[in-house]
Amino acid sequence: MPELLGTASFPSGDLLLIDFGLLRTWSGDRPPLVREGHAPQHVVERANAAADFEIVGPQAAEAARAVNLAAVKGRYGFDLPADGELLTSAVARTGVDASVRRVERMPHLARVRALLDDEPSAEVPFHGAWAVAVRGVPGGPLRVLGERMDPDGPDRGRWRSVWVGCADGVVAESVECGYVLVDEARLLFADATALTAWRTDDPADGLFDLAFWGRDADEVAARVPVAPSTADDERRWTDLSSEEVRARHEELEALRDGGLTFAFDLRPHDDHFQVLRRMRSSPAGSGTVEVGGAPMTGWFTTWGDGAFPVYRDLAADGTLLRVRVELGAPEIVVRQRRFERLWFGDLAKMAIVSARVAQDGEPVRWLYREHAEREQDSGWRVFAGDESQEYADDSRNAVLMPLRELLRLDGELESLFDEPHGAAFERAETGFVPVPRV
Repeated sequence: MPELLGTASFPSGDLLLIDFGLLRTWSGDRPPLVREGHAPQHVVERANAAADFEIVGPQAAEAARAVNLAAVKGRYGFDLPADGELLTSAVARTGVDASVRRVERMPHLARVRALLDDEPSAEVPFHGAWAVAVRGVPGGPLRVLGERMDPDGPDRGRWRSVWVGCADGVVAESVECGYVLVDEARLLFADATALTAWRTDDPADGLFDLAFWGRDADEVAARVPVAPSTADDERRWTDLSSEEVRARHEELEALRDGGLTFAFDLRPHDDHFQVLRRMRSSPAGSGTVEVGGAPMTGWFTTWGDGAFPVYRDLAADGTLLRVRVELGAPEIVVRQRRFERLWFGDLAKMAIVSARVAQDGEPVRWLYREHAEREQDSGWRVFAGDESQEYADDSRNAVLMPLRELLRLDGELESLFDEPHGAAFERAETGFVPVPRV
């Protein structure tokens, strides 16, 4: 059964799906410049010196489709080197009747509108990330709904898909809109125009929270003059004025400089804070806030970061029924299984590896698996094959390595690591072959 995550309205008719943790780099209707201090100085200078371009001419659309550049969306190239050579050369190589002209730097909202003037949906790049925009969404308010993965499967509790319901009807066609990039494990359905009013690092009430956590958090709490509240494995002060938060911040910095190990986070009561606060207290991990006169709903992806496919679900007559992000898409599930296996599963277990392989860079030529007495021991023993018995018997010539690190050296080993205890392999001209254990 679908779950209700919240509501969203789209008075402009243009929906934007975006990782709202990245909204500090979203320019709205302002020039798309990176502010000083938000990145290393050389990155700021390079980003702010970039330019935007349009592909023009009788065959502009054909050229745009043929150009294989990530910065090109529709007929436009965004955030490119100012000389234009990269895009000009790419268009010339297509051999069609089109050229490139430089245009005034386009704020991110202007990019949404320009791209949607040509297509009903588009990926919208902004400072190395990208969102997905869709035109023709009813004003609303509309329900934001989600469906979980199989409750009996390994991904129970995670979202399979989340969507904005636009109309009732039977889905006859699903049209891919592109992929939305997630870097902070959260997403937001928002009206593209209303989002220009989003407040980042600018608390509406002038107040802040300040949280800390980590190995020495208890000792930090014993030293600060005011005991912060505790929740979710962190300690925090809430509703601090700017003067109070500055004093607490300086105290924490001094304690960390003094050798205590912990992390801390300043949280202004901006729109990002408000929606996160609602998300953390919601069974659905979602929260709705009003920005620019329009409600917007954010939620945790439950899959972490990645690029997730977005679809327009249409009725047989072309009516837009849903705008849907497929969080549990097959490629996402495969990636998650791989991640879990590498970092928490069998490939995270340790092997005893000869220093000839681990340190001298020799290829693996012989390996065997014995019964492991410890949970984190895979049982694999890995050698270059030219070690003497005396060398192998000296523990100083052995290195503990996770199996995943061995795969960086030789990906062919992965299929062997599924073999049971007692297996042994030797490298031959055609690859690894099983051999009797001596």
